[in-house]
Amino acid sequence: MNKLASRFALLALALSAASLTPVAFAQDSNASMSSGNTPSSAPQHAAPDPQKQAARLAKKLGLNDDQSAKITAIMQDRQQQLTAARGDSSLSPQDRRTKMHSIQQDTDSQINAVLTPDQQKQYATMKQNMMNRWQNGRGGSGSQAGSNGGSDSNGN
Repeated sequence: MNKLASRFALLALALSAASLTPVAFAQDSNASMSSGNTPSSAPQHAAPDPQKQAARLAKKLGLNDDQSAKITAIMQDRQQQLTAARGDSSLSPQDRRTKMHSIQQDTDSQINAVLTPDQQKQYATMKQNMMNRWQNGRGGSGSQAGSNGGSDSNGN
C-alpha cells in the first residue's frame, strides 16, 4: 500500500491535479537505470512511459491521430523535464516540487490546447478522479468506492 501511495504522490506532482488515469503503474526499467547515477535522488520507481500515457489518453478521450501525435510529443517533453528536475541536486525538495508542479501546469495547458472543449471536460474529470484516488490512498483509506468524496459537503 505504501508503494501505491508513493506512486500516486509522484503522479500527482507530475500531473498537477493528477491528470490521466493510473499510469503510475506503468513500469519502464530503462528509465530507472538511466537515473541511477545519483541513488539518493533517484526515484524509487520507474517513470511512466509517455507513449503509454498518450495511448491511454487517446483511448479515453477519443483523440484523432493528429491529437495523439501532439500529446505524445508533449508527454515526452514533460518526461524529460521531470527527469531533469528530479536529478537536479542543486534544488531543495520544496523547489523541486515547485518546479515539477510548474512543469505539469505547463503540460496541462499544452494538452488542453490540443483538445476540443468536450475532451477538455473529460480530461478535467479524469484529473479530478485521479486526485481523489490519490488523496484517499494518502489519507490511509484505500477505498476506491468513496462516492462521497470525503468530508466535504459542498452545497448539501
